[in-house]
Amino acid sequence: MKETYLITIADSSHHRYAEQICIEYEESAKQRGTGIAQRTPEYLQQKMDEGKAVIALTLSGEWAGFCYIETWGHGNL
Repeated sequence: MKETYLITIADSSHHRYAEQICIEYEESAKQRGTGIAQRTPEYLQQKMDEGKAVIALTLSGEWAGFCYIETWGHGNL
Protein backbone atom coordinates (compact mmCIF):
# COMPACT_ATOMS: atom_id res chain seq x y z
CA MET A 1 0.00 0.00 0.00
CA LYS A 2 1.24 3.46 -0.88
CA GLU A 3 2.04 5.72 2.11
CA THR A 4 0.29 9.08 2.33
CA TYR A 5 2.13 12.12 3.65
CA LEU A 6 1.16 15.49 5.02
CA ILE A 7 3.61 18.21 3.98
CA THR A 8 3.30 21.49 5.82
CA ILE A 9 5.21 24.55 6.95
CA ALA A 10 6.85 23.53 10.22
CA ASP A 11 6.04 25.42 13.42
CA SER A 12 6.48 25.03 17.17
CA SER A 13 4.18 22.01 17.21
CA HIS A 14 6.93 20.15 15.34
CA HIS A 15 9.74 20.89 17.84
CA ARG A 16 9.56 17.32 19.11
CA TYR A 17 11.01 16.06 15.83
CA ALA A 18 14.12 18.29 15.89
CA GLU A 19 16.44 15.91 17.74
CA GLN A 20 15.46 12.97 15.53
CA ILE A 21 16.05 15.08 12.40
CA CYS A 22 19.54 16.08 13.60
CA ILE A 23 20.45 12.45 14.24
CA GLU A 24 19.18 11.42 10.82
CA TYR A 25 21.14 14.20 9.08
CA GLU A 26 24.35 13.04 10.79
CA GLU A 27 23.79 9.34 10.07
CA SER A 28 22.95 10.03 6.44
CA ALA A 29 26.13 12.07 5.95
CA LYS A 30 28.22 9.28 7.52
CA GLN A 31 26.68 6.64 5.26
CA ARG A 32 27.34 8.74 2.15
CA GLY A 33 30.84 9.66 3.31
CA THR A 34 30.09 13.35 2.95
CA GLY A 35 30.49 16.22 5.34
CA ILE A 36 27.47 18.13 6.49
CA ALA A 37 27.32 21.05 8.86
CA GLN A 38 26.09 19.88 12.24
CA ARG A 39 22.88 21.54 13.37
CA THR A 40 21.46 21.50 16.87
CA PRO A 41 17.83 20.72 17.64
CA GLU A 42 17.51 24.30 18.90
CA TYR A 43 18.70 25.64 15.54
CA LEU A 44 16.11 23.59 13.66
CA GLN A 45 13.43 24.68 16.12
CA GLN A 46 14.36 28.30 15.41
CA LYS A 47 13.88 27.67 11.67
CA MET A 48 10.48 26.16 12.46
CA ASP A 49 9.50 29.17 14.56
CA GLU A 50 10.59 31.55 11.78
CA GLY A 51 8.43 29.76 9.19
CA LYS A 52 11.55 28.80 7.24
CA ALA A 53 11.08 25.03 7.34
CA VAL A 54 8.85 22.40 5.78
CA ILE A 55 8.14 19.01 7.35
CA ALA A 56 6.62 15.83 5.94
CA LEU A 57 4.76 13.47 8.26
CA THR A 58 2.88 10.24 7.74
CA LEU A 59 -0.80 10.38 8.58
CA SER A 60 0.05 8.60 11.84
CA GLY A 61 2.43 11.45 12.79
CA GLU A 62 5.74 9.78 11.99
CA TRP A 63 8.48 12.09 10.69
CA ALA A 64 9.29 11.42 7.02
CA GLY A 65 11.18 14.47 5.73
CA PHE A 66 12.38 17.95 6.61
CA CYS A 67 13.90 20.91 4.82
CA TYR A 68 14.72 24.46 5.87
CA ILE A 69 15.82 27.66 4.17
CA GLU A 70 19.21 29.09 5.03
CA THR A 71 19.80 32.73 4.15
CA TRP A 72 23.35 33.77 3.35
CA GLY A 73 24.16 37.44 3.28
CA HIS A 74 27.30 37.81 5.35
CA GLY A 75 25.56 40.41 7.50
CA ASN A 76 24.00 42.28 4.60
CA LEU A 77 20.26 42.77 4.33
